[in-house]
Parts: sequence; structure tokens; C-alpha cells
Amino acid sequence: MKNIWKLTWFLVLPLILVYCEKDQDQTMENEEELITDVVMTFTDELGNNQTFSFSDPDGPGGNAPSLDEITLASLATYALSIQFLDASDPMDLEDITLEVAEESAEHLVCFDFSGNISSITISDDDENGLPLGLEAVLTTLQPGNGTLTISLKHLPDKDNSIPCSTGETDVEVTFQVVIE
Repeated sequence: MKNIWKLTWFLVLPLILVYCEKDQDQTMENEEELITDVVMTFTDELGNNQTFSFSDPDGPGGNAPSLDEITLASLATYALSIQFLDASDPMDLEDITLEVAEESAEHLVCFDFSGNISSITISDDDENGLPLGLEAVLTTLQPGNGTLTISLKHLPDKDNSIPCSTGETDVEVTFQVVIE
């Protein structure tokens, strides 16, 4: 009887170890990145740039983040580019935007707005020709106030009728917007 137990353990133990090793590999593959900064650059029709940012260098919890108020001209169209950074180590700034672009089919930048923003249209595509959102076009209305929420989604279902309601949210920031 003891030999049967030994033989069972001898056969089962390697399977358990292989399963655990495989499970760890899958966990490492989808490791979530820390995003401490979101930087948006608005370029008007004359080529003038304005940059607004969210920064939380110590990540969630801890010190309060800094957040710029976005001020834009009324009845204007802007090219918008977004950058995601990990600035938790000032000696090793990591541009997460590069990873988002490399894994474009697995990411989507989502926009939600209120107030005097007329529209936001994504102007770049992922490797499958579906929206990505690192670049967009934003159009403003008459002077007024509102909000602009930027969300970076990981593994969204881009074929869903509401793709921004799917996937995991890597970062989400809501900016106050003033249209002058």
C-alpha cells in the first residue's frame, strides 16, 4: 500500500508543479503597469500646442495627485495626443504609451465628456484597423464649462456596441474643462 502512495505521488507531483508553473507564466504575461501620469497635448489649427496633465507619482493612495484644468478656445478644433507614463521612479521614467502602441489590439483610449465639447473622434487605429485613441480630434462649442474623462482600457471588446464598457481600466482621469 505504501508503494502505491509513493507511486501516486511520484506521478502526480510533476503534473502539479507543471500546472503551477504554467499558471505563474500566465500571470506574468498580463502584468498591470503602473500609470502615474497622463499627459494630453492639444494642437490648434495654427499649430500652437497646449499641454495639460494628471500626475500621481506615488500611485493610488498616498499623496493627492495634481490635475490641470483644461482651457481651450471656443468654436475650435484641436488635434489631441495622449501619453501615459510611469514616473514612480524619477530616475527611471517609463513611457507606457510605447507599450500601448505595440499592443494596440489589446488597448483602447476612451473619452467621455460633458459641457461645451462638441465631439471627440479617435483618429488612429490599432493593428486590426479598429480605434486605438492615442490620437483624436476634439471640437469645442461656445464658451462654458464641462469635464473630459480619459480612460485607458486593457483587453476591451472593440466589436462590442459600447467597447468602453468592456475590459479592465488601467487608468481613468476626469479633467475640468473651461471653454473661453
